Amino acid sequence: MSTALKVVWEDGVFKPKEPVQFEEHAELEVLVLRQPRRDPDDPTGWKAVDRLIGVAKDAPPDLSENHDVYLYGKPAR
Repeated sequence: MSTALKVVWEDGVFKPKEPVQFEEHAELEVLVLRQPRRDPDDPTGWKAVDRLIGVAKDAPPDLSENHDVYLYGKPAR
């Protein structure tokens, strides 16, 4: 069974942002996923996406259509 928790790192300790229901001294495995900081001038992220346009100068002309072939070697449809 797994449970996702939002936590804050404070004073060297992960502190849950909401109440949790675990037995005292329960051993748990924790996977830490860092939340990206949002740019207040780009709350939707579209400005960041726009900056990617034209980055791949020498890309094959069918890259967008067959990106899985180029990234993973999967056969083209």
